[in-house]
Amino acid sequence: MLRQLLLKLLEWHIHRTDFLFLWHQAIQPYQSKHPMTPAENHTTANLYKTELSDRTLWFDGDSSFNAQNLLRLLQKYDIRYVDQITDDVKEFNRHVSNSQELITKQEVRPPSFEWLLPDEYKNLDVLEYVLNQLHSHIKLLTKDEADLRTLRVLKELKLYESHGLFDVLRTIIFVINTLSAAKTVWGVGRGSSVSSYVLYVIGVHDVDSFAYDLQIEDFLHD
Repeated sequence: MLRQLLLKLLEWHIHRTDFLFLWHQAIQPYQSKHPMTPAENHTTANLYKTELSDRTLWFDGDSSFNAQNLLRLLQKYDIRYVDQITDDVKEFNRHVSNSQELITKQEVRPPSFEWLLPDEYKNLDVLEYVLNQLHSHIKLLTKDEADLRTLRVLKELKLYESHGLFDVLRTIIFVINTLSAAKTVWGVGRGSSVSSYVLYVIGVHDVDSFAYDLQIEDFLHD
């Protein structure tokens, strides 16, 4: 009966969602006689996921779904992955195109994104910008103290660069400049970020990390 219904629905080219709803109604008796089977394989991406109430959310944005809730969730999500390949999933895959087949997730894509910044900030020379900002902070200081603060900035920037955070700094600079242009007021600063003298220089917080002898390693560390 199930096979006949599936073939009939395919002939009628019923919309995928309607098809699955009717298919669910047809297989309920079948499910009671054929319980779900254990998972047939394990993914290699088990460390990169968060278990939610109705699905597994992977850090690259994909979701895997419990096969027992599959038909209900198809009404809500565009489903590509399931937690396990059951007999029902196999039966479903037999009647859809390759691009619609349900599969288990085997690997996680590396994160990839572009910063949505104006070109002038995407190409910003972070070292030059920060040193220019520093000048306004040290111009009234003695040469020795100015040199010490400059060395602190250079040390921190080297650490930021080693962590691949220059794009983050560019984004922060853009946000700070945008807020300043709009005359927006933000807090004095809190948390370990106040240990960064570079963030103080570019205006993220108002705590002079150098004067209070706060160490950058309290903020950036391995």
